[in-house]
Amino acid sequence: MKLLLKVHSERTARRRRTPEPSLGHSRDSSRINSSSNRSRDNSPSKRLNRNTILLITLILLVLATALIVLYVELNRPRSEAANKAIYFGNTYDHDTFPNLGNGHLVIDRIQWGASSNVRPLTVPLRRPIPYVLITHIGVQSIPCSNVYKCSIKMRTIQDAAVAEKILPDIQSNFYVSDEGNIYVGRGWDWANTYANQTLAITFMGDYGRYMPSPKQLEGVQFLLAHAVANHQLEADYKLVAQNQTKTAKSPGVNVFREIRKWPHFYGCGLDDAPACGSELGMTRASWDAKQ
Repeated sequence: MKLLLKVHSERTARRRRTPEPSLGHSRDSSRINSSSNRSRDNSPSKRLNRNTILLITLILLVLATALIVLYVELNRPRSEAANKAIYFGNTYDHDTFPNLGNGHLVIDRIQWGASSNVRPLTVPLRRPIPYVLITHIGVQSIPCSNVYKCSIKMRTIQDAAVAEKILPDIQSNFYVSDEGNIYVGRGWDWANTYANQTLAITFMGDYGRYMPSPKQLEGVQFLLAHAVANHQLEADYKLVAQNQTKTAKSPGVNVFREIRKWPHFYGCGLDDAPACGSELGMTRASWDAKQ
């Protein structure tokens, strides 16, 4: 009995000496374990894997977007160019007016508003043309300086030619504005009202009173160079003023002074020179045909 009591008392003493694990210690252990797990989760290798996945995803999105844009562009309907006649070489990208280069626009009849209620022209213009006839509007006409005002002037000239002078249409083949643009009158296909075998070019203004502008003079020269290059004019064509062919003030002293300096100017009808066109069998009446 004494032996049993002794064993029991020893066990009780050992329990008292061994401390119980405290709650605070348990919590500290859990915190340590949690921190350890987080540090393992945030290791450099796992961060690198996530960044690689994000980068690959971004690259795939960019490629997919590029492919979609390329597909849309390849399948976009292309607008077809207007199928209309162009009189002159188009040297710049413009959808409205053809031009002769250096900004000299060519304004066609439909663009300046020519009337279609005119008698048909009947005398074709034979080409290549041997003569160029230079005229002006005269009658104190103020030079026009933009497409809007010059288009009004062209319609006024046409109306006066048809209603007052009983002509089938506007008089000249081409008209040149102060800003150097070319307005199509009778064009390349039909003889002007003055004389066959001539290309009539009219300065739009009264050049007994006004000076032709440098752009206007250049526009005429560009038109003539184009005509030679496209075999509308003879390479050795003769350029004359209207006052050389008949008693007239046209094309005005200021234009006449300028064109006399041009290389193709022909001094027929001046002083003792032969009459213009005599080598072609033309008479003075030939230069006032009213056709």
